[in-house]
Amino acid sequence: MNKLTIKNIGVGLFFVLALQSCKLTQDYARPELNMPTAFEDSLVTNDSSVVEIPSYQQFFKDEKLIGIINQVMVNNPDLIIATEHILANEALLKSVKLNYLPDINLQMNASVQRLSKNSMMGSLASNTVMQEYNFSSSVSWDVDFWGKLKMQREEALSNYLSQAENRRALRVQLIAQTAQAYYNLLSLDEQLRITQSVEKSMQETLSLLKVQYAVGDVTSIAIKQSEAQLAETRALIPEINASIKAQENALQILAGSYPAAVDRKNSLREVAFSSMLNVGIPTDLLKNRPDVKQQELLLQAASTRVGIVKTAFYPSLTITGQGGLNTIKASNWFSIPASLFGTAAAGLTQPIFNKRNIKSNYEQALHLREASVHQFRKSVLMAVEEVSTSLNAIDNIKIQIKELKNRKLVMDKAIADAQILYKYGEANYLEVLTVQQSYFQTELAESLASQKEINAYIALYKSLGGN
Repeated sequence: MNKLTIKNIGVGLFFVLALQSCKLTQDYARPELNMPTAFEDSLVTNDSSVVEIPSYQQFFKDEKLIGIINQVMVNNPDLIIATEHILANEALLKSVKLNYLPDINLQMNASVQRLSKNSMMGSLASNTVMQEYNFSSSVSWDVDFWGKLKMQREEALSNYLSQAENRRALRVQLIAQTAQAYYNLLSLDEQLRITQSVEKSMQETLSLLKVQYAVGDVTSIAIKQSEAQLAETRALIPEINASIKAQENALQILAGSYPAAVDRKNSLREVAFSSMLNVGIPTDLLKNRPDVKQQELLLQAASTRVGIVKTAFYPSLTITGQGGLNTIKASNWFSIPASLFGTAAAGLTQPIFNKRNIKSNYEQALHLREASVHQFRKSVLMAVEEVSTSLNAIDNIKIQIKELKNRKLVMDKAIADAQILYKYGEANYLEVLTVQQSYFQTELAESLASQKEINAYIALYKSLGGN
């Protein structure tokens, strides 16, 4: 190789290295979101530094619920599947991280060819049997002209991290789903207890009416009405039991177990949470919500993809080389240095015409990036909406529970008075039946309101990003 050729190659490599410093795309910048400055609700704190959400072990007070959630975190099939997807992406990421290195291959070939004596080559050759033995290594290196390989690594990392956030979002969803199912189960237990208590009271009323009917104080209509009301109440018991079993089975499925009974507390009225939630400014959601972080990572990947596709408009340089041992006789295969050979080549490729494929791919990447921008903004909108809705629900449920407690106090006294008045003939059976029905409805309404309040706090925990 003469000095002029070496000089030309050196100039070419200097030109290539200079081009590597060029950037085809700008650094990622988060789109303008125009988020509100604050939430206008009672749980909002004035401390703008509230960004940490307690873990479920710290947030929930019920140890049995925490135990069930622990099982879900280990055995839930969807969570296991998501973990495997992350590991698969991690394997791909390890490969992409090394894409700047050359490809090196080692090969060994042996071939024998017999030419036909009647062929043109066979008639000219002195030996119609031709042999070739080759042992060589080859190197191929794509020179990163425009930072394409670096952008591919950045894209792969963003996609990998988005998968991790997707798993975290699934984890938070499962925590909320498990907690809601657990407290729904406690609510059903409470409804069953209330129904059985009211059934007992109605049975006592019916027994008293039968005694009065025997002495002619009431008519058979009173007996029939009381029996109908009692039957209606009793019909609710198997329905509630079926709902309890279905909820237990659903909880076991979440924990990756077959249907079975669920060990749980005996009362819905115990304190459900060990710590309260303080809601900071709306921008805290960008730090806590895994779905928002996932969409931003996907946006970063889409932005990087634009740069990767754009590099196809520009020249690419590939350097290849091969060297090893080559001979036409097996006996001389490893005869060194006679059998040594080597080749080196460099190719510069500039696309000219390719049926508009490059331009179409670039336009597609631009539109997909814009779609990712809007998807990110949508995720932020939904996050703010969910927090605001949960806060509003909690405020209104508290008002509802306060009124239901006042109503229950009145109904507790009313049912006690009605039974006494009826026993002494100061009230008729219709008044007693009406009071019993109202008392039953009040008890159920209070139980359902308590369940709603707990579920609203769980929904707020989830909407803040959980942990």
